[in-house]
Amino acid sequence: MAERKQKILFIMQLPPPVHGVSVMNKLIHDSKLINEQLRCDYINLATARDIHDLQKNGLRKYFLTLGIAFRAFFKLLGNRYDHVYITIFPWGFGFIKDSIMVLLARLFRQNVLLHLHTYGFKRESEKSSLRKWFYRFVFKNTRVICLSDLLLEDVETIYKGPVYILPNGIPQVNFENTYKADQSPVSILYLSNLIKGKGILLIMDALHMLKKKGHRFLFRVVGSEGDVTYAMLRNVIQEKGLQEDVKLVGPKFGEEKFEEFKKAGMFLLPSNYDTFGLVLLEAMQYGVPCIASKMGGIPDVLGDGRGLIMRDITAESLAECIEQLLTDPSQRLLKSKLGFEYFKGNFTVEVFEKRLYNILRGSPDKINQRLNPTQA
Repeated sequence: MAERKQKILFIMQLPPPVHGVSVMNKLIHDSKLINEQLRCDYINLATARDIHDLQKNGLRKYFLTLGIAFRAFFKLLGNRYDHVYITIFPWGFGFIKDSIMVLLARLFRQNVLLHLHTYGFKRESEKSSLRKWFYRFVFKNTRVICLSDLLLEDVETIYKGPVYILPNGIPQVNFENTYKADQSPVSILYLSNLIKGKGILLIMDALHMLKKKGHRFLFRVVGSEGDVTYAMLRNVIQEKGLQEDVKLVGPKFGEEKFEEFKKAGMFLLPSNYDTFGLVLLEAMQYGVPCIASKMGGIPDVLGDGRGLIMRDITAESLAECIEQLLTDPSQRLLKSKLGFEYFKGNFTVEVFEKRLYNILRGSPDKINQRLNPTQA
């Protein structure tokens, strides 16, 4: 007799807009392993049209949320699922919308699995005793997936149940490390949406410091406008005298994006809110040495010499890290090799799919420990 396929309802944000969470959800939605081995239904939680729309509220979003809630209600009414998988945002309208989905699933006595991609649950829940009660109520009788055990403290005051540790993964498109450490000047890459919180303006301050010390470099800015525009960046570049050192490239996708990684001598992500940084994985698979902040699970990605982690999120700390790599080609080459090999073993989409599949099957030995590829 054939084994019964488990039935899963995925309620999660799909692109557009394109950001880390929606990218990971699209990988699940398109996964051959997940969709062949499990019976899957999907409901798209997205209500934003683009990156600029993410932090805005309005009647349109409330009506869309009502429609999503109705779709979820009728799915839950007519089906008994083994798991209802929900990606949950920690604050604002996103948390309210996601909480409605959690409470609907609980109303129908479904097993809820919450995937936490973003940091901030502890900070938001501690703003008042009423908030803490509501966060605890939403998390009650659920199971939780975290990107890293470094993120467990973010939910320790509102959730006491079992936790799965599931690092992100991306499709492997580069299979050979061809990194060259003898660039002159070294090409430094920023590739992400232009958002203050991701550190794009902080980078300009750090490069200004390094130029004053006589260092040579070429900084390439690749990404779509967010709360920072290219017009704003041009003004900053002129103010800091970096016209000869910075090239504003604009957004790149697909093969054009991969070409940027091939040309890069180092990659920067001095973010104050990224909890894992998919773009770090993209850089690592091209052997590009990375510098990033100590946020969330990033030390799990770049620790043990695979990259440089800033001591704090300041221009001075970033400048120190950049200077280390600028002046030491052997260190760049070592981090290139370590990062590339670690990516292949831990952060490919195939490894991610196997780990998630084990969680959805409810393998009891996979709780509260890292899911190594050999266990998947």
